[in-house]
Amino acid sequence: MSIIPTISDKEAVKIAKTYIKQYHDYSLIAKRLSFMNAEYITTKDKSTHSMALYELKERENIINKVKQHDLTSGLIIEYRFIKSYSVNQTLEQLQHQEKKISERTLQKKQHEALLLVYSLIPDKDTKLIK
Repeated sequence: MSIIPTISDKEAVKIAKTYIKQYHDYSLIAKRLSFMNAEYITTKDKSTHSMALYELKERENIINKVKQHDLTSGLIIEYRFIKSYSVNQTLEQLQHQEKKISERTLQKKQHEALLLVYSLIPDKDTKLIK
């Protein structure tokens, strides 16, 4: 049963994974400006930097919303896609936080969390307001 009527669960999960994994790209873009010489920074660089910061914040907000819905699912998304942990590393981190779950439960919670992430991804029509 799909919570997204216009797209299959499999496609929605794939889109959500890609969206969350873009965190690394935006992080590199945001850090690039700090290593540039101040006299060579253009307005395009500044706008790219502010866009990257916005995208990073947007992904952090989505993960926080997932954590509010279900803390374990939010942690799974953070560990797996932001910190790039393996399944075993994720299970170890969850055990350190006294959340003992099986690998099968982890996969199920990850799938449900990714569907939730997909539903929280902002539309293309969303505009950045300063």
